[in-house]
Amino acid sequence: MIRKSGPFVLQKITDQYPQYSRWLADQIRNIDELPDFRDDKSIFVMSDYGGEHKHAVFNTYSFLISSVDRLSAFKRETHVLREKHGLNAPFKEFAYKDLAYGPIQRSLGEFLRISDQSVHGVLVTVSVEKSVPSLFGPEKSAAQQGLVDLLFANDLGQWGRGEAEKLLRICHPIAMFLALLTHSGQKFVWMSDRDAITDDGSKRTFENTQRVFLHALQMYTDNEYEVFGFAKPFEKESFTSDLLSLTDLAAGALQDVLQQLKAKNVRDHVGKRQIIRWLGTPRASLQKVNILFQMDAGKLVCANVVLKAKQGALAGS
Repeated sequence: MIRKSGPFVLQKITDQYPQYSRWLADQIRNIDELPDFRDDKSIFVMSDYGGEHKHAVFNTYSFLISSVDRLSAFKRETHVLREKHGLNAPFKEFAYKDLAYGPIQRSLGEFLRISDQSVHGVLVTVSVEKSVPSLFGPEKSAAQQGLVDLLFANDLGQWGRGEAEKLLRICHPIAMFLALLTHSGQKFVWMSDRDAITDDGSKRTFENTQRVFLHALQMYTDNEYEVFGFAKPFEKESFTSDLLSLTDLAAGALQDVLQQLKAKNVRDHVGKRQIIRWLGTPRASLQKVNILFQMDAGKLVCANVVLKAKQGALAGS
């Protein structure tokens, strides 16, 4: 699989860009390598999010950006694996909340191995401690109201304060990595797991989410794509479901591990250790990038996170 080497610089970023963008750009610049999609026609973006329950200490936002052209082996091997473990009848997703389910428990290691060997791409997780007031300003209420007003003024829908912040926390890193990894003439599709940011409401629709993302993308690249599309998960469709599961597993496991380091109130289990080991083991095909925002002595800090596969521990770099 082809890779390209850093430093990865987003040329369009200026001091006028949100501080969140500049923090992310600093961490992205320090990544050693990323996948090279120069020979690929189509790109998938899959995303899922963790830490939604009230006891969570971190929110996690995971994104898989991968070549569509090179996924035939992944599709074939995961189908065989599903048939072997009875995961198609009845249909069952590889979901983090279902790791205790026998067939998923028995097939998880093989599923992660297949993804490492057969997905040409990068799995990015941005983790944000919930004590962080906002990533768009030092004062939560003012920063989030500013986002709400900005979106409304640009005819991008009427959002709640927390929803607006979440939407932009998600759109910016995806847009930044697409800007670095793709080029004009390619096609991409972004599929998000079902979430408040993709729901249709009385004052906004999924189309508003799409337009917000395209605005964010234009902040980082002048690429002109042949086709771009947006989708929600298909019912009982294993191929895209399995790709989306990689983001679900990463978001869930990282939230749990970070919570365990902070609050010491998360039970350990074999599945979580398998996923952390997978996230911490370098592979030639599927790369993993983890970026952490947290409070330290009252100050917001941002760092790349190195996962130590042997111990399953975390260390900021």
